[in-house]
Parts: sequence; C-alpha cells; structure tokens
Amino acid sequence: MIEGFWIVQFDGLQGNGAGVAVFIRGKVFGGDSGSTYIGTYEVTGRTVKAEVRVHNYVAGVQSIIGIEGDYDLRVVGDIEDGIIRASGSAPGKQVAGMALRLTRTAALPE
Repeated sequence: MIEGFWIVQFDGLQGNGAGVAVFIRGKVFGGDSGSTYIGTYEVTGRTVKAEVRVHNYVAGVQSIIGIEGDYDLRVVGDIEDGIIRASGSAPGKQVAGMALRLTRTAALPE
C-alpha cells in the first residue's frame, strides 16, 4: 500500500517546494534541492506516521517552516488511492508546521 516511489509537495509559512521519497520496509529515504530526508515510518490502517531527519546540505538555506540547518520532522497523514495528505511538525521547535501531499508514482515489485 505505501512501499514505492513518491512525489512530495509541501507548503509552509516560508513558501512551498517539492521533492521525492522512497518508502521501503519501514524506512523512508528522500530529498529535494536543498535537503535529504531519512527516517522511519509505520502504517496502521490508512494512517501513516513517520519520524524523519531533515539534513540541509546547502548552507544558509532555511526550510519552508523557517528552520536553518538540520531538524527532526514528525509527519502524520492518511493514505487514500495512492495519495497521502499529511501534516508535518518539528518537535521542540517554535515554528509553524507544514502541509504535505505525497503522490505515489511507482509501487515496488513484490
């Protein structure tokens, strides 16, 4: 249901952006033009929860939620028909969260 290659679109107070993510056996790997995402996920019914470390590899670039540098991101969303609609927050940070939309473009072969 979730394992595969996904397009990630995100919106926050500092703007919007897009990247890609691969979900495989409880792990998530991805990135965009300024950051990599590496973490874990679990699915219960139609709900997905992920804990992701966002690593900024372009010095001085703020994220769309206003954080400069690396941070942890907690994502919670619902899966329906190959789309995940989710929200993301940075635990322990005094910043607004982000809205995410993930669209599966390829499932992993079984």
